[in-house]
Amino acid sequence: MKITKYNINISRLRHYILNFSSLILAILLVFFLASKTYLLTLLFSINLAPPSYYLLENIFTCIFYFPFITLMIKYFQSKNYFPLRYFIYIGITTIIYLIIIFYKSATDIIIYNEAILLLVLALYFTNTEKIKYKP
Repeated sequence: MKITKYNINISRLRHYILNFSSLILAILLVFFLASKTYLLTLLFSINLAPPSYYLLENIFTCIFYFPFITLMIKYFQSKNYFPLRYFIYIGITTIIYLIIIFYKSATDIIIYNEAILLLVLALYFTNTEKIKYKP
């Protein structure tokens, strides 16, 4: 494929659109984190005792925003590149979140544990020297 000025301009436009949408997504994540934190402070400040599972779910949801925000920060720090291992970390965190909050049966736990094992194996293979990204 022949590289022309037209192709470079389209590539730059796509790059600017991606950066702008990633910045909007990061701002939205920070906004939702702030709103969830405000809701948690309201739950702690009133004298009503909310159900413990509701409180625990809100705390985990609040904590769950941090990996996505750090992923956005890492994207801009590493010259617009998403490392695959961060997606795997978020996947493992999400499955652990599902195990803690939405516990239903033992077979679900076994399936979730198998998924965590697959993600850990994928993390091991993506951290090998042959596959590792070197900016």
